[in-house]
Amino acid sequence: MDLDPDLRRLTDGNSEELIRIRRTIHQNPELAFEEVETARLVSATLTRLGIPHRNGVGKTGIVGLIESGKPGPTLGIRADMDCLPMAERTGLPFASRVAGKMHACGHDLHTAILLGVATVLGGLKGRFRGRVKLIFQPAEEVLRGARAMIDDGVLEEPRMDAILGYHNWPILEAGKIGFHPTVVMASCDHFDITLKGVSGHGVHPHRAVDAITNAAYFVTQLQTVVSREVAPLAPAVVSVGEFHAGTARNVLPDRVVIKGTARALDKAARAQVEAALRRLLEGVKTGLRLDYELAYEQIVPVLANDRAVLGRVLESARAVLGADKVDELPEASMGSEDFAWFSEAVPAAHLRIGSKAPGRSDMLHNSDFQPDERAIPTGVLAVSRAAIDLLA
Repeated sequence: MDLDPDLRRLTDGNSEELIRIRRTIHQNPELAFEEVETARLVSATLTRLGIPHRNGVGKTGIVGLIESGKPGPTLGIRADMDCLPMAERTGLPFASRVAGKMHACGHDLHTAILLGVATVLGGLKGRFRGRVKLIFQPAEEVLRGARAMIDDGVLEEPRMDAILGYHNWPILEAGKIGFHPTVVMASCDHFDITLKGVSGHGVHPHRAVDAITNAAYFVTQLQTVVSREVAPLAPAVVSVGEFHAGTARNVLPDRVVIKGTARALDKAARAQVEAALRRLLEGVKTGLRLDYELAYEQIVPVLANDRAVLGRVLESARAVLGADKVDELPEASMGSEDFAWFSEAVPAAHLRIGSKAPGRSDMLHNSDFQPDERAIPTGVLAVSRAAIDLLA
């Protein structure tokens, strides 16, 4: 029996409510691990749908479980809930009511989509086997929420056989689904460096060890790691975002604090960047007379698709949306996503859901970000059909 009429009926019948939910979340944005009201709304919606769930997983996360009543595998579906610490400039009637906080990455869309999927799958229990684990995750923007939920046991009880994730994509027209066949997003590492010299008067630099000049030299050296050490066909990027030093114009300070990130699309390049950074710091110590402290943290791994799971998901998306609505993206992203922790543990597929509004050229993390809300029913249709097909 053809699934599509029932999928469309349930999706269309709930779209206005999902848009209302999305706008409510958008008006009340919450930062990482502060998603209390968003979690309360999710919990109330799941309760109304009769879906049992656990609150407080990974502090503010929620895990729901839809049982088909038939033996079979377990499929996870994950959406993130947190906002960004930035002011909204859209002027929309449902713009953020919270100063300095905004859903500029579309996690309000993502949450609404998963609630829509919950509605559809809850209404079609007889059309699949096994169970669906609904994962509403906090703190993606700081790349900490997935790990927190895993530490609280989200991978267990029951264990998942596969997991789906998605992100809205304002480069892709609403109504379309995008994908990259292998690696989707880069790993992300953070480094905090304190370079220590000897302070002195600016007119007697020879009696000091100038931390600023030598630190500036070190920052320029860092850029040679990617340009001259990592293979040109292995994308990587090293960026310094903070450089703090000094208290007066005529005093050479005794220390500089440098903070940055390193990203790569494969494990070898990731390891190479870290090793090079550590080697350059030893060179600074020997050649420039600066001591140093380094805190280097691997935040998330590379996010990669499982080919078999992705292949089945794409078949489903083409079936329900049309082959012309499923686009292979030309390149992976150097951005990072902590869904990568799930994809390392469970065979995974990660999709991009088109959210480009007509006449707009928005990008994520922009104070005027205005995605097309038609991304919600598109995401509900594609993810619901993929879930049913994977569990049929």
